[in-house]
Amino acid sequence: MKIELSKKASEQMDLAANRAYPDECCGILLGKVDENAEKGYVEVLEAREATNQIQGRRKKSHFEMDPLFLYQVEREIEGSGLEVIGIFHSHPDCKAVFSEEDIKYMVPGLVYTVLSVTKEGVIETCSSYRKNR
Repeated sequence: MKIELSKKASEQMDLAANRAYPDECCGILLGKVDENAEKGYVEVLEAREATNQIQGRRKKSHFEMDPLFLYQVEREIEGSGLEVIGIFHSHPDCKAVFSEEDIKYMVPGLVYTVLSVTKEGVIETCSSYRKNR
């Protein structure tokens, strides 16, 4: 599946990761999925930052979103042609590689993006599409 991140979505994710540093940021990806295209195509058009619900020291290495946030975004984009297509989060002072825990909780049919962020800013971004089983 080919994944294309728009400049706007990239900038929104970078801003969220930089703002949350040294903690993990998280949020929802909005866009369009064309599974009928040859090999499939995903276009990420926007990223909406969520509040990381984790408290304390674990916030530096884990994230959790309020399900109500997802519901609110879904209602907001209703009829806009956009759909919720994935999730993003950051890995402060770590590589942009999905952890075993990230992979364990990936939901089939969604795009996942992880950003490597340091005190200097975002240095790497990695996206993956979790295929339906």
